[in-house]
Amino acid sequence: MPAITSENIIGRAVVAVREHAAVRDQPLLLALLEYAPNEKGKLNIANKILHCGDTYTEPEEQDCWGHMPQLSDFFWRHIVIPVRVTGGKTPEPRTRVSRSGVSSAGAFRSPAEMAAVNDLKDLIESASTRDRHRCVISGKVDPEVIASRPGALSRGGTGFEMTRVTHIIPFSLRDSTATTSAGHLPAIWGALECFGGTSLSTLMHGGINALDNVITLSATLHRYFTELQVGLEPVPDAPHTYRVRTWGKVAPRLGLPKTVKLSTASGVPLPNPAYLALHCAICRVLWSSARAEELKEVLEDLEEVTLLAPDGSSANLINMAIYRSLAMES
Repeated sequence: MPAITSENIIGRAVVAVREHAAVRDQPLLLALLEYAPNEKGKLNIANKILHCGDTYTEPEEQDCWGHMPQLSDFFWRHIVIPVRVTGGKTPEPRTRVSRSGVSSAGAFRSPAEMAAVNDLKDLIESASTRDRHRCVISGKVDPEVIASRPGALSRGGTGFEMTRVTHIIPFSLRDSTATTSAGHLPAIWGALECFGGTSLSTLMHGGINALDNVITLSATLHRYFTELQVGLEPVPDAPHTYRVRTWGKVAPRLGLPKTVKLSTASGVPLPNPAYLALHCAICRVLWSSARAEELKEVLEDLEEVTLLAPDGSSANLINMAIYRSLAMES
Protein backbone atom coordinates (compact mmCIF):
# COMPACT_ATOMS: atom_id res chain seq x y z
CA MET A 1 0.00 0.00 0.00
CA PRO A 2 1.56 3.34 -1.03
CA ALA A 3 2.42 5.74 1.75
CA ILE A 4 0.02 8.61 2.33
CA THR A 5 1.96 11.82 1.77
CA SER A 6 1.08 15.46 2.09
CA GLU A 7 1.19 15.73 -1.68
CA ASN A 8 -1.33 12.88 -2.00
CA ILE A 9 -3.76 14.50 0.46
CA ILE A 10 -3.54 17.92 -1.15
CA GLY A 11 -3.90 16.39 -4.62
CA ARG A 12 -7.04 14.51 -3.55
CA ALA A 13 -8.48 17.73 -2.18
CA VAL A 14 -7.82 19.51 -5.48
CA VAL A 15 -9.64 16.74 -7.35
CA ALA A 16 -12.53 16.87 -4.88
CA VAL A 17 -12.94 20.61 -5.39
CA ARG A 18 -12.85 20.33 -9.18
CA GLU A 19 -15.35 17.46 -9.20
CA HIS A 20 -17.75 18.44 -6.43
CA ALA A 21 -17.54 22.16 -5.64
CA ALA A 22 -19.88 24.66 -7.26
CA VAL A 23 -18.38 26.85 -9.96
CA ARG A 24 -18.52 29.88 -7.67
CA ASP A 25 -16.67 28.09 -4.85
CA GLN A 26 -13.91 26.46 -6.87
CA PRO A 27 -11.59 29.49 -7.27
CA LEU A 28 -11.68 30.28 -3.53
CA LEU A 29 -11.11 26.70 -2.36
CA LEU A 30 -8.33 26.08 -4.89
CA ALA A 31 -6.66 29.36 -3.90
CA LEU A 32 -6.77 28.36 -0.22
CA LEU A 33 -5.05 25.09 -1.12
CA GLU A 34 -2.45 26.70 -3.35
CA TYR A 35 -1.56 29.78 -1.32
CA ALA A 36 -1.68 28.62 2.31
CA PRO A 37 1.72 29.89 3.50
CA ASN A 38 3.17 26.52 4.52
CA GLU A 39 2.62 22.77 4.21
CA LYS A 40 0.71 22.53 7.50
CA GLY A 41 -1.74 25.19 6.32
CA LYS A 42 -2.22 23.42 2.99
CA LEU A 43 -2.87 20.12 4.79
CA ASN A 44 -5.32 21.77 7.17
CA ILE A 45 -7.34 23.12 4.24
CA ALA A 46 -7.07 19.83 2.33
CA ASN A 47 -8.39 17.84 5.29
CA LYS A 48 -11.27 20.29 5.78
CA ILE A 49 -12.20 19.85 2.13
CA LEU A 50 -11.90 16.05 2.17
CA HIS A 51 -13.94 15.69 5.32
CA CYS A 52 -15.92 18.92 4.94
CA GLY A 53 -15.31 19.36 8.67
CA ASP A 54 -17.38 17.95 11.50
CA THR A 55 -19.13 21.32 11.72
CA TYR A 56 -20.74 20.84 8.34
CA THR A 57 -21.69 17.14 8.30
CA GLU A 58 -24.61 15.52 10.10
CA PRO A 59 -23.71 12.07 11.51
CA GLU A 60 -26.33 10.27 9.41
CA GLU A 61 -25.24 11.87 6.13
CA GLN A 62 -23.15 9.79 3.76
CA ASP A 63 -22.53 12.47 1.14
CA CYS A 64 -20.61 15.36 2.64
CA TRP A 65 -19.85 17.10 -0.66
CA GLY A 66 -23.11 18.97 -0.42
CA HIS A 67 -21.55 20.91 2.43
CA MET A 68 -18.68 22.27 0.32
CA PRO A 69 -20.46 25.65 -0.09
CA GLN A 70 -20.61 26.07 3.70
CA LEU A 71 -16.90 25.37 3.94
CA SER A 72 -16.15 27.92 1.25
CA ASP A 73 -18.36 30.51 2.91
CA PHE A 74 -16.78 29.79 6.31
CA PHE A 75 -13.29 30.69 5.09
CA TRP A 76 -14.56 33.68 3.10
CA ARG A 77 -16.43 35.04 6.15
CA HIS A 78 -13.72 34.28 8.73
CA ILE A 79 -10.50 35.05 6.85
CA VAL A 80 -10.91 37.34 3.87
CA ILE A 81 -13.75 39.59 5.02
CA PRO A 82 -12.48 40.30 8.59
CA VAL A 83 -8.91 41.04 7.49
CA ARG A 84 -10.01 43.18 4.54
CA VAL A 85 -12.71 45.06 6.46
CA THR A 86 -10.72 45.78 9.63
CA GLY A 87 -7.24 46.18 8.17
CA GLY A 88 -7.18 49.98 8.23
CA LYS A 89 -9.10 50.49 11.46
CA THR A 90 -6.28 50.94 13.96
CA PRO A 91 -7.15 53.90 16.22
CA GLU A 92 -4.40 56.44 16.82
CA PRO A 93 -3.22 58.03 20.07
CA ARG A 94 -4.26 61.61 20.61
CA THR A 95 -0.75 62.87 19.85
CA ARG A 96 -0.96 61.53 16.29
CA VAL A 97 -4.62 62.12 15.48
CA SER A 98 -4.02 65.58 14.09
CA ARG A 99 -1.34 64.19 11.81
CA SER A 100 -3.18 61.25 10.31
CA GLY A 101 -6.81 62.25 10.36
CA VAL A 102 -7.60 58.57 9.85
CA SER A 103 -9.09 57.54 13.20
CA SER A 104 -10.17 60.11 15.73
CA ALA A 105 -9.41 59.27 19.33
CA GLY A 106 -12.25 61.59 20.24
CA ALA A 107 -14.70 58.99 18.95
CA PHE A 108 -13.97 56.84 21.99
CA ARG A 109 -16.47 57.38 24.77
CA SER A 110 -14.91 56.28 28.04
CA PRO A 111 -11.56 57.01 29.75
CA ALA A 112 -10.80 53.28 29.60
CA GLU A 113 -11.32 53.22 25.84
CA MET A 114 -9.20 56.32 25.44
CA ALA A 115 -6.43 54.80 27.57
CA ALA A 116 -6.48 51.63 25.48
CA VAL A 117 -5.93 53.65 22.33
CA ASN A 118 -3.21 55.79 23.88
CA ASP A 119 -1.35 52.63 24.89
CA LEU A 120 -0.48 52.47 21.21
CA LYS A 121 1.73 55.54 21.54
CA ASP A 122 4.79 53.65 22.77
CA LEU A 123 4.29 50.98 20.13
CA ILE A 124 4.12 53.55 17.35
CA GLU A 125 7.23 55.36 18.54
CA SER A 126 9.20 52.12 18.94
CA ALA A 127 8.19 50.79 15.54
CA SER A 128 8.88 54.08 13.81
CA THR A 129 12.34 54.23 15.40
CA ARG A 130 13.02 50.62 14.46
CA ASP A 131 12.05 51.33 10.85
CA ARG A 132 14.11 54.56 10.77
CA HIS A 133 11.02 56.78 10.43
CA ARG A 134 10.44 55.68 6.87
CA CYS A 135 8.30 53.34 4.83
CA VAL A 136 10.02 49.96 4.76
CA ILE A 137 8.88 49.36 1.17
CA SER A 138 9.21 52.69 -0.64
CA GLY A 139 11.95 54.12 1.58
CA LYS A 140 10.14 57.45 1.86
CA VAL A 141 10.90 59.38 5.06
CA ASP A 142 8.17 60.79 7.28
CA PRO A 143 8.61 64.59 7.00
CA GLU A 144 7.55 65.01 10.63
CA VAL A 145 10.94 63.62 11.63
CA ILE A 146 12.71 66.69 10.23
CA ALA A 147 11.83 68.89 13.20
CA SER A 148 12.76 66.43 15.95
CA ARG A 149 15.39 64.23 14.30
CA PRO A 150 17.13 66.09 11.46
CA GLY A 151 19.88 63.46 11.50
CA ALA A 152 17.45 61.03 9.94
CA LEU A 153 17.89 62.85 6.63
CA SER A 154 21.54 61.87 6.44
CA ARG A 155 20.69 58.18 6.14
CA GLY A 156 19.29 58.43 2.63
CA GLY A 157 15.75 57.86 1.46
CA THR A 158 13.66 58.23 -1.66
CA GLY A 159 11.62 61.30 -0.82
CA PHE A 160 9.07 62.24 1.80
CA GLU A 161 5.59 61.05 2.72
CA MET A 162 3.61 60.76 5.92
CA THR A 163 3.92 57.31 7.45
CA ARG A 164 1.56 55.04 9.39
CA VAL A 165 2.57 52.26 11.75
CA THR A 166 0.33 49.50 10.45
CA HIS A 167 -0.82 46.28 12.09
CA ILE A 168 -0.13 43.17 10.00
CA ILE A 169 -2.87 41.13 11.69
CA PRO A 170 -5.51 43.82 12.31
CA PHE A 171 -5.78 45.61 15.66
CA SER A 172 -9.57 45.28 15.51
CA LEU A 173 -9.26 41.51 15.93
CA ARG A 174 -7.73 41.91 19.38
CA ASP A 175 -9.07 39.79 22.22
CA SER A 176 -11.32 41.97 24.34
CA THR A 177 -14.53 41.17 26.16
CA ALA A 178 -15.42 44.83 25.70
CA THR A 179 -15.60 44.59 21.93
CA THR A 180 -18.91 44.03 20.24
CA SER A 181 -17.21 41.51 17.94
CA ALA A 182 -16.07 39.29 20.81
CA GLY A 183 -18.50 36.54 19.78
CA HIS A 184 -16.93 36.35 16.30
CA LEU A 185 -13.32 36.21 17.39
CA PRO A 186 -12.87 32.49 18.19
CA ALA A 187 -14.07 31.46 14.73
CA ILE A 188 -11.97 34.15 13.02
CA TRP A 189 -8.79 33.23 14.89
CA GLY A 190 -9.47 29.52 14.33
CA ALA A 191 -9.80 30.05 10.59
CA LEU A 192 -6.63 32.18 10.47
CA GLU A 193 -4.64 29.53 12.36
CA CYS A 194 -6.01 26.76 10.15
CA PHE A 195 -5.06 28.53 6.93
CA GLY A 196 -1.82 29.99 8.29
CA GLY A 197 -0.62 26.66 9.67
CA THR A 198 0.84 28.42 12.70
CA SER A 199 -0.15 29.36 16.23
CA LEU A 200 -1.45 32.88 16.67
CA SER A 201 -2.09 32.49 20.40
CA THR A 202 0.30 35.31 21.28
CA LEU A 203 -1.70 37.75 19.17
CA MET A 204 -5.03 36.40 20.37
CA HIS A 205 -4.35 36.89 24.05
CA GLY A 206 -3.45 40.54 24.32
CA GLY A 207 -0.43 40.52 22.02
CA ILE A 208 -1.97 42.26 19.01
CA ASN A 209 0.21 45.31 19.76
CA ALA A 210 3.47 43.36 19.75
CA LEU A 211 6.27 45.01 17.79
CA ASP A 212 6.54 42.02 15.48
CA ASN A 213 2.93 42.60 14.38
CA VAL A 214 3.43 46.13 13.08
CA ILE A 215 5.26 47.69 10.16
CA THR A 216 5.90 51.29 9.09
CA LEU A 217 4.39 52.21 5.72
CA SER A 218 3.78 55.40 3.79
CA ALA A 219 0.20 56.66 3.87
CA THR A 220 -0.22 55.43 0.30
CA LEU A 221 1.09 51.94 0.98
CA HIS A 222 -0.81 51.75 4.28
CA ARG A 223 -3.99 52.03 2.21
CA TYR A 224 -3.03 49.37 -0.33
CA PHE A 225 -1.54 47.02 2.29
CA THR A 226 -4.70 47.10 4.39
CA GLU A 227 -6.87 46.75 1.27
CA LEU A 228 -4.91 43.57 0.43
CA GLN A 229 -3.39 45.05 -2.72
CA VAL A 230 0.21 45.01 -1.45
CA GLY A 231 1.89 42.17 0.44
CA LEU A 232 5.35 41.05 1.49
CA GLU A 233 6.21 37.43 0.68
CA PRO A 234 9.18 35.94 2.59
CA VAL A 235 12.07 34.84 0.38
CA PRO A 236 13.15 31.30 1.36
CA ASP A 237 16.53 31.04 3.12
CA ALA A 238 16.95 34.84 3.16
CA PRO A 239 16.13 36.15 6.65
CA HIS A 240 13.84 39.21 6.72
CA THR A 241 13.96 39.51 2.93
CA TYR A 242 10.66 39.83 1.08
CA ARG A 243 9.30 39.94 -2.43
CA VAL A 244 6.93 42.86 -2.88
CA ARG A 245 3.68 41.54 -4.34
CA THR A 246 0.94 43.77 -5.78
CA TRP A 247 -2.60 43.29 -7.06
CA GLY A 248 -5.40 45.42 -8.48
CA LYS A 249 -5.33 48.29 -10.94
CA VAL A 250 -3.18 50.81 -9.05
CA ALA A 251 -0.68 49.08 -6.76
CA PRO A 252 1.24 47.33 -9.60
CA ARG A 253 1.88 50.77 -11.15
CA LEU A 254 3.39 52.41 -8.07
CA GLY A 255 6.96 51.58 -9.08
CA LEU A 256 7.72 49.63 -5.91
CA PRO A 257 10.95 47.66 -5.53
CA LYS A 258 10.84 43.95 -6.34
CA THR A 259 12.37 42.97 -2.99
CA VAL A 260 13.05 44.60 0.36
CA LYS A 261 15.22 43.56 3.30
CA LEU A 262 14.07 44.65 6.75
CA SER A 263 16.62 45.58 9.37
CA THR A 264 16.85 47.51 12.61
CA ALA A 265 19.45 49.59 14.35
CA SER A 266 17.60 49.55 17.67
CA GLY A 267 17.69 45.81 18.39
CA VAL A 268 13.91 45.50 18.80
CA PRO A 269 11.97 42.70 17.06
CA LEU A 270 11.42 42.99 13.33
CA PRO A 271 8.05 42.19 11.73
CA ASN A 272 7.28 38.48 12.10
CA PRO A 273 7.79 36.64 8.78
CA ALA A 274 4.93 34.26 9.61
CA TYR A 275 2.48 37.16 10.01
CA LEU A 276 3.63 38.80 6.78
CA ALA A 277 3.41 35.45 4.97
CA LEU A 278 -0.15 34.98 6.24
CA HIS A 279 -1.16 38.50 5.18
CA CYS A 280 0.35 37.99 1.72
CA ALA A 281 -1.37 34.62 1.36
CA ILE A 282 -4.74 36.21 2.19
CA CYS A 283 -4.06 38.81 -0.51
CA ARG A 284 -3.43 36.01 -3.00
CA VAL A 285 -6.61 34.19 -2.01
CA LEU A 286 -8.72 37.32 -2.40
CA TRP A 287 -7.40 38.12 -5.85
CA SER A 288 -7.59 34.49 -7.02
CA SER A 289 -11.10 33.94 -5.66
CA ALA A 290 -12.90 35.79 -8.46
CA ARG A 291 -14.61 37.80 -5.69
CA ALA A 292 -12.28 40.77 -5.26
CA GLU A 293 -14.38 43.21 -7.27
CA GLU A 294 -17.54 41.90 -5.64
CA LEU A 295 -16.15 42.60 -2.16
CA LYS A 296 -15.01 46.05 -3.28
CA GLU A 297 -18.55 46.85 -4.41
CA VAL A 298 -19.95 45.66 -1.07
CA LEU A 299 -17.58 47.91 0.87
CA GLU A 300 -18.23 50.89 -1.39
CA ASP A 301 -21.96 50.48 -0.77
CA LEU A 302 -21.31 50.66 2.96
CA GLU A 303 -18.79 53.51 2.77
CA GLU A 304 -21.15 56.31 3.76
CA VAL A 305 -22.58 54.49 6.79
CA THR A 306 -20.95 55.12 10.18
CA LEU A 307 -20.33 51.58 11.35
CA LEU A 308 -17.08 51.61 13.29
CA ALA A 309 -17.97 50.39 16.76
CA PRO A 310 -16.89 52.59 19.71
CA ASP A 311 -14.27 50.01 20.71
CA GLY A 312 -12.70 49.96 17.26
CA SER A 313 -13.84 46.42 16.51
CA SER A 314 -15.68 47.24 13.27
CA ALA A 315 -18.06 44.43 14.22
CA ASN A 316 -21.08 45.95 12.47
CA LEU A 317 -19.10 46.50 9.30
CA ILE A 318 -17.90 42.89 9.32
CA ASN A 319 -21.44 41.62 9.77
CA MET A 320 -22.92 43.82 7.06
CA ALA A 321 -20.11 43.01 4.64
CA ILE A 322 -20.72 39.30 5.24
CA TYR A 323 -24.48 39.58 4.71
CA ARG A 324 -24.16 41.75 1.63
CA SER A 325 -21.47 39.50 0.14
CA LEU A 326 -23.49 36.33 0.71
CA ALA A 327 -26.63 38.03 -0.62
CA MET A 328 -24.87 38.74 -3.91
CA GLU A 329 -24.58 34.98 -4.48
CA SER A 330 -28.31 34.61 -4.99
